[in-house]
Amino acid sequence: MGEYKILFIDEVEADIRRFQRYIHKKDIDKSFILEVSLPKNRLEDMLEFIYKNKFDAIVTDHKLHEENPDIEYDGIELVQKIQTKIPYYPLFVLTSFDDEAIIQGDDVNIIYVKGLMDKDGENKAHATFLDKVKNQIIHYRKKIEDAEDRILELIKKSETELLTAQEEDELIKLDNFIVSSLDKESMLPEQLKSHQNLEELHKMINNTDKLLERLQRLSNES
Repeated sequence: MGEYKILFIDEVEADIRRFQRYIHKKDIDKSFILEVSLPKNRLEDMLEFIYKNKFDAIVTDHKLHEENPDIEYDGIELVQKIQTKIPYYPLFVLTSFDDEAIIQGDDVNIIYVKGLMDKDGENKAHATFLDKVKNQIIHYRKKIEDAEDRILELIKKSETELLTAQEEDELIKLDNFIVSSLDKESMLPEQLKSHQNLEELHKMINNTDKLLERLQRLSNES
């Protein structure tokens, strides 16, 4: 019960109630915990609220400032900002203006028409919008689990042998992905953080010293 916590953002109270009715009707297994919010005026405040509450997915209206000109961003800008911080995070934009939203957005796969919430809006659909939200959350959690498993595999290997430069680079990228998720901390031991590519760094320093010595000799000869 209540395995997936999602946030719906809209500036129109009637559309918030419309989405609540949609969830109530479609969430037969009661798998979702739905929270709703009016958009905060400042993008930074909205992002802070989202990151603090650690939702599994965000569903936002597109035109967030139609009824409140004090709101300084729209739904596309909001999800793009989140995407830069949290790759692969489940994000969805609902709109009555899908042509405009598609032009604005980089990822057309996150944009859905609000008509899906109507009584017959999904009668012919093989998968409902809520099914897609759930699947995106599941895929995102699996991606995190796979990253964690690979990090543990590389950490275990590092205990008995040196990692290659490619493996160290992979380790750092995977750990950065873990840290970027809303409820995860770095998995790297401090010794690995401080010794990444240490051997390569020493080589680079030695080569630089030799180059400086050669330049100094050439300068003296001239």
